[in-house]
Amino acid sequence: MTQQREQDEDRDAAAASAALLADPEAIRWLVETIPQLLWRSHALGEWIWASRQWTAFTGQSDAAARGQGWLAVVHPDDRARTREAWRAAESRGGLEVEHRLRQGGDGGYRWFETRAAPRRDAAGRILEWFGTATDVHDLKLSQQRQAELLAELQHRVRNTLSAVRAIARRSAETSTGKDDYAMHLDGRLAAISRVQSAVIRNPAGGLDLAMLVADELLVCGVREGEAARIAGPPVLLHARAAEILGLALHELATNAVKFGALSALAGRVAATWVIEPAEPAVLTFDWVERGGPPVPGPPARRGFGLEVLEERLAHDLDARTILDFARKGLSCRIVLPLTARVVRPG
Repeated sequence: MTQQREQDEDRDAAAASAALLADPEAIRWLVETIPQLLWRSHALGEWIWASRQWTAFTGQSDAAARGQGWLAVVHPDDRARTREAWRAAESRGGLEVEHRLRQGGDGGYRWFETRAAPRRDAAGRILEWFGTATDVHDLKLSQQRQAELLAELQHRVRNTLSAVRAIARRSAETSTGKDDYAMHLDGRLAAISRVQSAVIRNPAGGLDLAMLVADELLVCGVREGEAARIAGPPVLLHARAAEILGLALHELATNAVKFGALSALAGRVAATWVIEPAEPAVLTFDWVERGGPPVPGPPARRGFGLEVLEERLAHDLDARTILDFARKGLSCRIVLPLTARVVRPG
């Protein structure tokens, strides 16, 4: 029963096609209403006719498009490739090329996929070519964006692996034992992981500085408004900048919990920042601890935390860090130029 129904449907479709070919008015209607730009040509792209769709899109008349006049609306950078496609069309049995065509309305260019097939006589000689140009601009932009995202992902993975290797090596060099090494390594890798998780959730967006600070404090069991104050204008960071700043904030928060203000019940931390107008603008970030045990002074041993704050921020982000080991509490100021590699447009 199913086979019979399929045969009936095939016969109906064949009858409809035959009726269409026998009706010149139906053919004209089809040619004038399909969205593709249509044309007819002799060999090597010598056009002999262009459709209304071509004129409507390009603003070029049928008469102006004839011969190789149509090449005037092909983007100059794509013309050589288009001519080469025509030279190879006969040997390949068809024409296929992607190029940009100028839009008559605003003069802008859109990507089109142009294809043509030859009509042959009984001896196999080519009489003429029938061609269409299909708008693929949005698809082309989507493909380009996917390629950019892939390249960005590959670059980000390389940077992250490099950071992980550096963290593992320096944590080993500055740790006092196996347990100390494991604890510090776990915390530092977790700080990078939090940034990567935020990037995955919104690859095209930036990472909010306030959220970055809040996350590091929250991991240490500190909520904003209890033992911490966070204040500053909105700042959206690129992933790489957020990764390095997140690591610096992790070192500050961890030190505050172990030795600084957050190790005492009355201790408080203020993380605030301002943006100073300049070219480029400059972010001044202040981390101020108060209410903790007296600070004995700068550490006797230079650890990974100081390396991140004083060297990595300067090397990777052109930042300047000022540390003050005052007895009343640690203060850290990070002065960061908000260049295009640091922040995303808000």
